[in-house]
Amino acid sequence: MTSRRAGSNVCVDVRPIVTTKRAGRLVAAAVAAAAVLPSLVAAGEWRLSGSAQVETRLFPTSPAFSEQEDATVSPSVAVEPEVTYDWNGGADRLTVIPFYRIDAHDERRTHGDLREANWLHIGDGYDLVVGFDKVFWGVAESRHLVDIINQTDLVEDIDQEDKLGQPMVQVQVDTDYGVFRGFTMPVFRERTLPGDDGRLRGSLPIADDPVYQSDAGQYHPDFAVRWSKTFGDFDVGVSHFRGTSREPRLLPAFRSGRTELVPYYDLIDQTGIDVQYTTGAWL
Repeated sequence: MTSRRAGSNVCVDVRPIVTTKRAGRLVAAAVAAAAVLPSLVAAGEWRLSGSAQVETRLFPTSPAFSEQEDATVSPSVAVEPEVTYDWNGGADRLTVIPFYRIDAHDERRTHGDLREANWLHIGDGYDLVVGFDKVFWGVAESRHLVDIINQTDLVEDIDQEDKLGQPMVQVQVDTDYGVFRGFTMPVFRERTLPGDDGRLRGSLPIADDPVYQSDAGQYHPDFAVRWSKTFGDFDVGVSHFRGTSREPRLLPAFRSGRTELVPYYDLIDQTGIDVQYTTGAWL
């Protein structure tokens, strides 16, 4: 893992040490898992679904900058399968939702992601989620300021509605006083940003190497809590986030003979309140 900050790189090489005793335990655990797996597969239920997409973008005018691809028609294809496995009477579920897009002209838009890859356990009065997940906190507003758990996949679309999967441990507890949710996020994910050849970019190129306020870089742990409750026709939520901001500041810097924008990720505290009123077909 690598931690970056302005003017320096700190590299930490972590290598596991496997002793003979530990190797024996690992082999024993693997044998036990292999013995149990067939019974789990037989007792559970698999589901496979997903979507495939063919998209074409039209650019009737010439590029504004020399690095951009000069193509009027820019096609792409994307796939997003979803695999779920339920067992233990529906109390446990594994979910895997990978995503991949191939774009004919934009190199950065040709990308893949694990939108979800997690284990859900439904306990007595609580839910536990471990792994990559997507969490939505917003309501019927045009810009989701409160929605801060997941990073934006900006090369996918400019409306900021597409999100990257976020590694996390999430606990939800339902009580008579509302729903309480807690989040621990051990790894930060950088925002995907348009490349030099992308048509939907700004006047200055964006650097590939971001800078973090935290010395731990993308491995600074983030935490969040949220309370929500329904009062008649009102849905109310109060949340607090502490960690690395999902929205970078783009700072100009002169590098390699050109001026480019360097993403800078601050450490922030953000408290949010969201209220939604529902009546008939209106929100």
